Amino acid sequence: MKNVCVWVLAMLAGFGTLSSCQVHDEAQEDYLEVIGEHERSMPDAGYRLNLSYNGPMGMRDKFMEWADSLQKQVPNMVLTSENIYIHHMPEQMGQEKIRPEMYQTSVSYNITVADSAMYGRIMQDVLRHNFPFSVNVSGTVLDPDKRQQVQQELMQQALDNAKAKLNFLSNGEDSYRIVGVEELDNTVPYGPEYNDFNRRMVARLKVKARLQ
Repeated sequence: MKNVCVWVLAMLAGFGTLSSCQVHDEAQEDYLEVIGEHERSMPDAGYRLNLSYNGPMGMRDKFMEWADSLQKQVPNMVLTSENIYIHHMPEQMGQEKIRPEMYQTSVSYNITVADSAMYGRIMQDVLRHNFPFSVNVSGTVLDPDKRQQVQQELMQQALDNAKAKLNFLSNGEDSYRIVGVEELDNTVPYGPEYNDFNRRMVARLKVKARLQ
């Protein structure tokens, strides 16, 4: 008799667990979640540059003079680092007298330029002076007010995209109510055409809706 009671209790517990799972699944079916997204090319955006001089100490003063003149045209240009090192192989240490021409230096600046035209002028000028240099385009930049405006426009378009998906997955706009919107990481998709210096902006939203 005792074994029968235990078996009955186990059956009832199983039914209770199954019933709770079914209620949970049915509740989940009342909702839809989609990702809304929109991207825009920004041909008028400026560039963030890292410009570095990498060469002999003997040419450093000439480069710094040129950099000072450039800073008057681009006030946001800032010196980020300067390194001085001996340009010879480690195995030569102690075997050869150190000469002034062995000293090398690396001087780096961060520069924000407003458009492609200014970027082109800087490149032409530094090439004309025959400086040993490197330049890295580290990203794009917009005026803060312009960036905020563009971000809001992109988010609205991403929301419209999400609504179009919800309409497709449901019986139309009147069949659901949006109950949650979450901004996702707006990093652009992977691929060379999406590199930051190719000047694209992206908005992505997770939108949750309850079916009515």
